[in-house]
Amino acid sequence: MTETARPLTTNVDEGRREPEPWWQSPFRMFQTNLREPDALMDVDATLDQIEEHGADVWLVNAGGIISFYPSQLPFQSVNPYLRQRPSGDLLADAVAAARRRGIRVMARIDFSKVTAAVAKQHPEWWYIDPSGEPQVYQGLTSMCPLGAYYQQRAFDVIDEVIARYGVDGFFFNWFSFNEVDYSGRYRGVCHCRSCHSRFAAETDGLELPDSPQHPHYDRWLGFASTALNELSAAFRAHVAAADPGAALILGQSADIVFHEANNAIGRELWPFRTAASVSAHKSLSPEKPVLVNAVSFIDMPYRLAGEQAEHFGVYLVQAIARGAVPSTYIMGAPGDIDYPNLPVAGEVTRFHRDNNDVYEHLEQHGDVALVYPDRLRLTGSAHQSATEEFRGLYLALQEKQRSFDVIAAEDIPAIEAAGSLTHAAVLLPDIGALSDAQVEALERYLHSGGTVLSTGSSAIADSGAVQISGPATTVTETIDDRERLRNSYVGDVHADEDVSTAQSARMVPVTGVLRLFNWQGAAARHGHYVTAAPLGPPEKTYGHRVTAHPGWAELPVGDGTSIRIPFTPGRTYRETSLQVVRDHVLRTLEGRRRTGVVVQTAEQVEVITSRSAGRTVVHLINMSGLRRQGYGPALPIFGTRLHLDDVPTAVVSRRTGERLAVEFDGTGRASALLPELREFDVVVIEHTKENRE
Repeated sequence: MTETARPLTTNVDEGRREPEPWWQSPFRMFQTNLREPDALMDVDATLDQIEEHGADVWLVNAGGIISFYPSQLPFQSVNPYLRQRPSGDLLADAVAAARRRGIRVMARIDFSKVTAAVAKQHPEWWYIDPSGEPQVYQGLTSMCPLGAYYQQRAFDVIDEVIARYGVDGFFFNWFSFNEVDYSGRYRGVCHCRSCHSRFAAETDGLELPDSPQHPHYDRWLGFASTALNELSAAFRAHVAAADPGAALILGQSADIVFHEANNAIGRELWPFRTAASVSAHKSLSPEKPVLVNAVSFIDMPYRLAGEQAEHFGVYLVQAIARGAVPSTYIMGAPGDIDYPNLPVAGEVTRFHRDNNDVYEHLEQHGDVALVYPDRLRLTGSAHQSATEEFRGLYLALQEKQRSFDVIAAEDIPAIEAAGSLTHAAVLLPDIGALSDAQVEALERYLHSGGTVLSTGSSAIADSGAVQISGPATTVTETIDDRERLRNSYVGDVHADEDVSTAQSARMVPVTGVLRLFNWQGAAARHGHYVTAAPLGPPEKTYGHRVTAHPGWAELPVGDGTSIRIPFTPGRTYRETSLQVVRDHVLRTLEGRRRTGVVVQTAEQVEVITSRSAGRTVVHLINMSGLRRQGYGPALPIFGTRLHLDDVPTAVVSRRTGERLAVEFDGTGRASALLPELREFDVVVIEHTKENRE
């Protein structure tokens, strides 16, 4: 048995000292995902490299599929290699050695599968595919989250590990309904007895779907999400009751939210996936840590091939820029596999450690809130469309250095109720009909002075009525036919103008879906929708008609402004990359800011603006190395200038330690020049007390 006591940091409040959980302060993690023979690893040599890396928390295998300690539970399969280890207990050795160095240890447990011997004794625990067969992969049988293994026996494993080792927390791997196996093969929705009875009870007798093509699949997604959230909350409560000093890494209801950053062969690279995910979590729960576990290898089947170093660095810099905990994930013990990205990962991890004063109190502070679509309220095709719209608007904002945060659509009411929806504008990207709670929250935000920009289907009920106050009232026609939209536009043309001779730079192509509305008489309308002309030979390609329908419209609502773009400009920008499309969106947001800094730099720089203890913090991430499916070396970018609303007391590059000179233009406006940006930089702007307040 090992030492279980942990030091606790404290907050002083009117003479009282109350414990603060260790995970509420910045930390850095290193995960060694172990194979069975790794039970013989040298824990001190591993800890040497973890410390050199800059990490102070070690995530190591404990139990589940294979137990790396001599478990006494009959449903745990003990690693046979432990018999060759002098102590017979890897977990005990790891905890004891880490304690001597002041490094915390978290236990990795995988309840998703069990060995054949355990599965044979408990068929009632199995994940059953739609054909009635258990889901077996390389001799391991998948477990259903609604079965007794997850619902009861998993708590016994937690209790045994806590009682013996006093670990600092837990992470449960592959905590989901396993529709897809390790080979990427689709295995179907679970049809075990527990799933059948509970799904029927919660959906008024609906049958379980078998795949995403089934009409009840979207209902099942909501059902599965609720079941996992409830189980996660139960795990969290159990761990907290058994040991208040131990954290749980899992979903939003856990102590620490988990996000895995990885690349996959055959999956389109979305280069901002990590930053967007962390931002959405931090928007809902700013005080809750988000752990970004960056995978050192390329795709799950290729565990011996390291991810490109530049790509791996972007994962971790995006994570810390949004206030997340950086974590490096490798297979085996450090040094067993030559991962070429570990030096870069160590550089970012040590930077996070050495700038603890910045990351201790880092808070998001973007001008704009970009809303991420809710998968549980949209069907598969509608969610795909909304996701493309979201990504197109994300690119438009990022390329023009508009400071923004991401919020999940389902979190709008909670964020507004908490008083955190203080952005200058909220963008709704084709997210469909809103719930009553979302409508009420956005109406309050509008009337209190905010701006809401709606595109595509956003805030439109099934009846065609627009749900939030603004320039449009009802939909009169929805045009989603590709052929009808081809060669149609919105642009700053006049009703009597000959469109065939209009300046093409002012014409924005319309793709995706266009909706025509009844417009409020008081709405300010900008531009016009121009109908398509024949697509045949050049001699016949004329006859466009300028309509009375605007390219976008706005209307004051209370102290705020409601704006509507009647088509899907984000999708259009994703499909065309035309700057005229991007500019069509961004012109609606001109002058809408809340931050005190505007960054002027290359479009290839991702800019994330935050606050920390009264300071403005600007993360600059050089994305110029972006390729089709990854990253190569970034080109140095020169001449990045930060324009400031007030005169700061200091502007410092935390990457170089250089204090940047503050200059003034002819109008007296202050700015600071960052001469060169390599992979990333973090500029901290110190304000006077008056400006800070």
